[in-house]
Amino acid sequence: MKKKLKITFVAVICIYGVTVAGVNITDLKVGFDYDDTLIFSTPAFRAGAVSGQEPYSEEYWRVVNQSFNLEKVKLVPMTTALIYKALGFDVVVITARQGYGGEELQEHWKWLAKEFHFERNKSEILKRARFVAFFGDSDSDIEEAIEAGVRPIRVKRSKKSDYQGKYHPGQYKECILPFSD
Repeated sequence: MKKKLKITFVAVICIYGVTVAGVNITDLKVGFDYDDTLIFSTPAFRAGAVSGQEPYSEEYWRVVNQSFNLEKVKLVPMTTALIYKALGFDVVVITARQGYGGEELQEHWKWLAKEFHFERNKSEILKRARFVAFFGDSDSDIEEAIEAGVRPIRVKRSKKSDYQGKYHPGQYKECILPFSD
């Protein structure tokens, strides 16, 4: 019995090693939208709204981007990202936010994401590298993944999210990550 267990353990370690090596050699990536996908960002957007800054101005985005300490991690999407990272994939985070004052936010997520982009046109980033999947909450996230030829995976929004637009899970017959809200 112990010998079988040792052989099974060694086999699992070998399979893991080959998987990680293969993923690294082929430079595979997996992408995640930031807002309402990896994190529940409503508190940061609320901080921007009550800051007195003109909505969507440079100063408004500085407040939102520097309020990341108010945001909450979404457990299932974050666990998924960590599994991909453990398997050797480069995790890339893409947010449609403006990048004003976002240097600290990028630095905060360096432990998880090899790259963190502030970019409205996510499909351009997805087209430039070997992405196997892109996780996003909004219809536009799913559309951009499809446009780039990347497998889209829908993350459910929290029912507490202030942003309710562009959200029709299953509309594109995309996979939906269970328990992701």
